[in-house]
Amino acid sequence: MNERNRQCRHRRPYHHGDLHRSLVDAAEQLLEERGASGVSLREVCQCAGVSHAAPYRHFRDKAALMEAVAQAGFEQLGQMTRSARERNPGDPVGQLRDAGVAYVLWATDNPERTRLMFGGMMKSDDIDESLHQTAEAAYGEIFQIIDEGRSTGIFCGPDTDAIVLSCWAAVHGLTMLILGSGKLSPGTKDEIRSLAGSVCDTILDGIRAETPDFDPV
Repeated sequence: MNERNRQCRHRRPYHHGDLHRSLVDAAEQLLEERGASGVSLREVCQCAGVSHAAPYRHFRDKAALMEAVAQAGFEQLGQMTRSARERNPGDPVGQLRDAGVAYVLWATDNPERTRLMFGGMMKSDDIDESLHQTAEAAYGEIFQIIDEGRSTGIFCGPDTDAIVLSCWAAVHGLTMLILGSGKLSPGTKDEIRSLAGSVCDTILDGIRAETPDFDPV
């Protein structure tokens, strides 16, 4: 088996009507294996099992396909946050902690997608508006947790956006330290989960409103 076939052996076969998803899936796999500069439309087609002309039914070029990969990533981040809310009904502290840990685990499992999503693509004037909207929706899921926490007196702080930015900066900064700086090298997923939990707990300690030890009469 040659190198290309070995890399694509886990790809599901293309089914009629699912071309867009098949191309995005293939691009995601090749992206993680090679980085963005190592992905070509020709090899995406080979990995997905479609003709070389097939991508142009959905994507004008490689950049558009990479935007779709990034958009799928933001959709997954948004879904992870919604799942964290569902697991912790009425508990913004638990919701935010679970969402933060899930973010670090996902991002360290998908380092090249993370670099693609946060590597400057969003600053381009040429990207599709739907990518902006999906990224904003992922942000909005975190915003809603914190806004509800502030409205019920659980979280304190100057404003919701400032708290969201602080929380996101903390977990994303941890992710980048793990992926690229060499400063942190946790060996297992459990170690990453524990480290992410500690960072989230530190942030939560800073934004949680103080509760009096007793109720004054």
